[in-house]
Amino acid sequence: MKIKTILPITEARKNIFNLAEEAQKSGAHYTLTEHGHPKIVLLSAEKFEALTEKRGRNFVCADKSRQAYGVSPEMMLSKVLVVRDESRVVYLSGDDQNLKYKEESLVKSQLYIKLIEKCRYSLGLIEFGRYVKIGGEKSRRYIEADIIINDGQGNVRMIFEVGLFDGYEENLDRVMNDLFEISSAVAWIKKPEFLVYYSRSCKGGVAKEKITTVDCSKFNTFSAWKKAGRPASKTIPEFC
Repeated sequence: MKIKTILPITEARKNIFNLAEEAQKSGAHYTLTEHGHPKIVLLSAEKFEALTEKRGRNFVCADKSRQAYGVSPEMMLSKVLVVRDESRVVYLSGDDQNLKYKEESLVKSQLYIKLIEKCRYSLGLIEFGRYVKIGGEKSRRYIEADIIINDGQGNVRMIFEVGLFDGYEENLDRVMNDLFEISSAVAWIKKPEFLVYYSRSCKGGVAKEKITTVDCSKFNTFSAWKKAGRPASKTIPEFC
């Protein structure tokens, strides 16, 4: 007798204990419907943990082992499946995030891949979502650094802010001002080398990037950089 795997919630409620036992079997799960529409999936805790990567990891690369990227639960990335040819992107997080947050999180995910695969930074040097106190001990103001690259000796080498492709230019000054403030706050022994504002877009199968990289050895403040005419490169420094 073939066990029915799609059934109404009202029917499932009458037989929930038997369904829970059946769900423990390898590959078994049940789709419960309400008014004919899928409402919830019943599956074993073991299977659920496997799907969520057991430790809260929240994005996978479709064509490479996820272990190679060492994504930890602290990394604030949206639940996205990043397909490397960018032909499609699948969001796994449902409707709990607005479109802007999803797009920014995708850009952050793609930047993470770029830093590892193209810029050759090791996993241990990349840090996500550090909140930095701005303005001294008594200040209550914090700015989040989207991604930080450390130098392995306790110093911050690069600070990244990601943003949406549309509106990149109009937000440039605000973002760079924040980056300079973060740079000043984390420069305990050695100040960061670079500040990077990054965005990425893929339309019609064509990927485009916007990168503003400022050399901190030449400028200590946002106002000094602005006064000099906002000089910047359009590349991300590679590991050296």
